[in-house]
Amino acid sequence: MPEWNAAPYLQFADERAQPSLDLIARLAVPQVVRIADIPCGPGNSTAALRRHWPNAEIVGLDNSPQMIEAARETYPGEKWILGDAATWKTGERFDLVFSNAALQWVPHHETLIPHLFDQVASGGALAVQVPAHYVSGLHRETLSVADDAAWRERMKMAREAMTNHAPGFYYDFLQPLSVRIELWET
Repeated sequence: MPEWNAAPYLQFADERAQPSLDLIARLAVPQVVRIADIPCGPGNSTAALRRHWPNAEIVGLDNSPQMIEAARETYPGEKWILGDAATWKTGERFDLVFSNAALQWVPHHETLIPHLFDQVASGGALAVQVPAHYVSGLHRETLSVADDAAWRERMKMAREAMTNHAPGFYYDFLQPLSVRIELWET
């Protein structure tokens, strides 16, 4: 498992927080009592959720001990759990399962997304933001070099480290599970 250092991660905290703020602003969940922030990183998206729903019970989950420790230090009043987003389950469902800029690091979205959706209470929402790395020119060029025969084997793990699919991929998995789906690219 990679080690995450929260200090450089938070160097651009405002820029990293903006997609979570945009996602929160678009949510139309009538009553939010319980929230899961998966993965929560150092807690900056959890703090944005707290500002928007000050009375909600919020659980932050991350598989990085370093990120959980940073979150605990900065936001000691929240509940932080060390765990894996792909396998974590709770006995109670959440009104909002929220994930900002993290699931691209978790493989097998065809099973991950339904698993996360299964953690959502009736009438609740699964809200996920995933960076569109694969459409950036830099990423396309990097993949082009990595696909070159001279680099293919050495770059295999790096190429497979990030997961991202077109919106239609997610629609296909969510459509049979959900009453309402909103997908957009920004």
